[in-house]
Amino acid sequence: MNLPVKSCLLISVTNILIFLYFLSTCRKNDGSDGYGATPTVLQIRENLEIDDTFPIVFYSTAFLDYRYPVPRLRVFSMNPCASSQEYISAEILESSDSGNRTTKKVRLRGEPTEGECPWHWATQCFYNSYIWTAELFEKERGMERAQVDGLIIHLNDRKVFLKTREVYPKKKGGFIVCVQPVYWYSEFHNIALFIETWRSQGATRFIVYFHSSTKEVRALLEYYQSLGILKLKPWPSFGSLSPTVSSHYHFPSADSSTYRVGHTLAQNLCALEMSTELGAIADFDEVMVADKGILVDYVENVMKDEDVGAIRFNHLLMKFEPKISLLDYSGVMEPIFMNRTGPPKTVFNSSSVDILLTHSVRRFIGNESMVTANGSLLHYRHNSYTEDVEEIQKPNYKLFQSYPRLHIKRIRKTILKVFGSFPAPYNSTYLHVLNQCISKIVGEGKCRSTVAYCKQWMDPLADWIRDETEGVFVV
Repeated sequence: MNLPVKSCLLISVTNILIFLYFLSTCRKNDGSDGYGATPTVLQIRENLEIDDTFPIVFYSTAFLDYRYPVPRLRVFSMNPCASSQEYISAEILESSDSGNRTTKKVRLRGEPTEGECPWHWATQCFYNSYIWTAELFEKERGMERAQVDGLIIHLNDRKVFLKTREVYPKKKGGFIVCVQPVYWYSEFHNIALFIETWRSQGATRFIVYFHSSTKEVRALLEYYQSLGILKLKPWPSFGSLSPTVSSHYHFPSADSSTYRVGHTLAQNLCALEMSTELGAIADFDEVMVADKGILVDYVENVMKDEDVGAIRFNHLLMKFEPKISLLDYSGVMEPIFMNRTGPPKTVFNSSSVDILLTHSVRRFIGNESMVTANGSLLHYRHNSYTEDVEEIQKPNYKLFQSYPRLHIKRIRKTILKVFGSFPAPYNSTYLHVLNQCISKIVGEGKCRSTVAYCKQWMDPLADWIRDETEGVFVV
């Protein structure tokens, strides 16, 4: 005999609730070490308010962003996936010239920088780059302007204090290039060429997020920092999870289950750090060029149209003969271009971008759009010499529009000044071992947490310089 419909529904609902209970229990007690199968990233929580059992690491500075029509408070973090309904409770600490101190309670709601969680490029990673936001209505005219002294994140009984910084529309003039976190980086011969080519194309300053490198790389970066054209931003270990989380759960550490040391978090922070309206994000083996003339002139002309918020430069692989790893830069005058596609990069208006992706702009603040450049992203990747593709002619593309021999002479002069003499040719073992480690990670379907997983491979190869700045990330 068939059961009544109501009884069937009751049994079905009961089974679903039992399933969800056991699923939640499994997620809380998964003992993954971050190198194998990771826990499912979205916990089932009864309360939508993020509490002290949620594994999260905050960037130590929150931003009061006045680029928006309604100002926003923005907090950056690494954490597992959270639903759009979940929120973080916080208090803004304010003081006035008259000495009055007040607090303003806000609810921060989060979204992954990549627009999806887990990110399809990093499905095995437990932690994702997140931006938590609350809109802040401006005070009425005539009211005393308050000074924001900081932000307190409330996670049950645990409080996390963050510094605050104000961000306004950026000034015109100048062009800043960001380099996302460098880790296990050894190709020092790329850096002098990178700085020289970008400066010849109109870049005025550089911001480099630094995790780890060889001594040679660090020495070059510090030299350019001493000249005032480069700023090194620390990007150390994410550190340990809070004692509350660690004592009750077996979540992996943030360092062992974050894709490429959280580079998408850093690049969005860099857009806020920029003081100039024009900005770009590139690696040390990339430079963007226009079909005609200097890059910055071309970009400024295109962006006279206020509807344009970014310009996309399509990828073009190239190589030099002889290799610059031999510290012979003569081949830079006549690069060899190769017919191989790859992901693009952008030059953007830093006053207009809401959220950046590595190869695009995910969202603008207003109705701006992205256009395709009359130019290319030139990529002198290390493996270009093993690519079996046809060469193509691009006579208009020049790394240096004028006086290339002078620029090459300056590169050589820089290397001599930093190292005292010309160093030995680059030891490619560092790069080969790192790529072997990455291949193993990918082959085993693990999170590409390259710093943690490759440590045992890389440590014996060199006396690595690591950033150990305290207080960059807080829990």
